[in-house]
Amino acid sequence: MRWIGGCAGSMILASAVACGGTPGEQVGQTDQALSVHEVERLSTISYAPNSYVIGNVYPGWHMAVQGNPQFSSGPGNPDGVSYRWGLIYGESFDHCAWIDNASATGSGSTPGADCGSPQQIDTPHFMATYTDGIHNALAGDGSPTHMHYAGSGCSTRYGYGNVDPWKVPATPANLVGEVPDGTLLLWRYVSRDGQWVLVRDPSHDGSATLPNWYFVHRGCVSLANTGG
Repeated sequence: MRWIGGCAGSMILASAVACGGTPGEQVGQTDQALSVHEVERLSTISYAPNSYVIGNVYPGWHMAVQGNPQFSSGPGNPDGVSYRWGLIYGESFDHCAWIDNASATGSGSTPGADCGSPQQIDTPHFMATYTDGIHNALAGDGSPTHMHYAGSGCSTRYGYGNVDPWKVPATPANLVGEVPDGTLLLWRYVSRDGQWVLVRDPSHDGSATLPNWYFVHRGCVSLANTGG
């Protein structure tokens, strides 16, 4: 699903100008149009509020929001944050999930049918849907590991902002860049196809252009404290 301009074929977005009308003649936006929010900043995508990251959303992407923002707090998020739920679509990404409410413009929403009921924390569901069963047994950031190139089957030295971890096979997209050999990383889980590991890179903390959560090839990191 992508942003569709103009009058013809637009199922989600409605023009603010009547199709075929006199130029400048304004009509009210539909609920569906108001529900489509533009992403303003790089932000993580979560499968449930205040839970596992499944990717990253980038400026210029869009989200068809369903329902109201939901406040959530918990481990690693003691002060809480509001999340918005809906269909996220952008470069090589099209999936229902949650993002930080402050990451996108717009305030409208629609009940819609694209995503169904907002996903809540359900660890068995997450493990079965997004992972191959291997995950870090520790909460929050997980355990330290290091990027290593040699002797491990490391097929690519690059990190990717998204791989669609629920897909088999997963497809890397949104290149982060080369991850230097020896880089300290904190790993969380292995994608469903067994080929990619979600990691946090402390050196990217605070960056507006580089995600601190991203995916690296399974052969490039050693995993300890596994929960599967």
